[in-house]
Amino acid sequence: MKSSAILSLGSLALSLAISGNVAAGPVWNAASCVASKTTPKTMDCKSAAPGPVYSAALSGWSAAGTANFAAADIKYYGGGLGVSAKGESGSPQHAIDNKGGTDAVLMYFDTNFALKQLSTGWINRDADVSILRYTGTAPLQLGASRVNNLLAVPGWELVGNYSTLTKSTPLNFNDTNKTASWWLVSAYNSAYNGVAASGALNNNNDYFKLNGFKGEVVPNEVPEPATWSLVGLALLGIGAARRKARLG
Repeated sequence: MKSSAILSLGSLALSLAISGNVAAGPVWNAASCVASKTTPKTMDCKSAAPGPVYSAALSGWSAAGTANFAAADIKYYGGGLGVSAKGESGSPQHAIDNKGGTDAVLMYFDTNFALKQLSTGWINRDADVSILRYTGTAPLQLGASRVNNLLAVPGWELVGNYSTLTKSTPLNFNDTNKTASWWLVSAYNSAYNGVAASGALNNNNDYFKLNGFKGEVVPNEVPEPATWSLVGLALLGIGAARRKARLG
């Protein structure tokens, strides 16, 4: 009976160590984001209460045709955050759209983050989205890349293309808990992965404003020292139980 109890403790400790620390559910409301006082064309956002407060910096980008991404204006309008490239003005061009150029919001979180949900507060015509993450070791330089060669840069990955977002239902994705500090939320473009648009996914007719986003914080992928102590005690307990079983 004691041996079983020790083995159960060992299994629990090992499970805690392997799973890591995951704090679920911080939520960002786009209406609470404010223009950065230090970085042009950037919004500073804080997660909503309750719970710990996390920071996110959002910048606007746009790439026309085969041109490189260029910094664009990002601003909160009625219904959510929109992006306006140079030369664009008025509705619907101040949305995140793919008409004339592909608009995107680059998100930087101050922790390792699994982005899992987006909500939209305004849509015109259609709302298809491409979501990517960057986990590379080199400094991120989005302005050195185009839509059709971004995935050739080490560290960039297309998380997925998602069609027909609605204002009434948030988009849930990333069930496999992929994490990164850098995420790119873009109007859909088939050139990211070179696969022709099909089905409900279409180029050139997507307009939406980002109203909020949420996910899971993963601050540590390596167990804390206290957790390692539990693992050590558990392994010692497993060894003692086996020795006792052999002697018995």
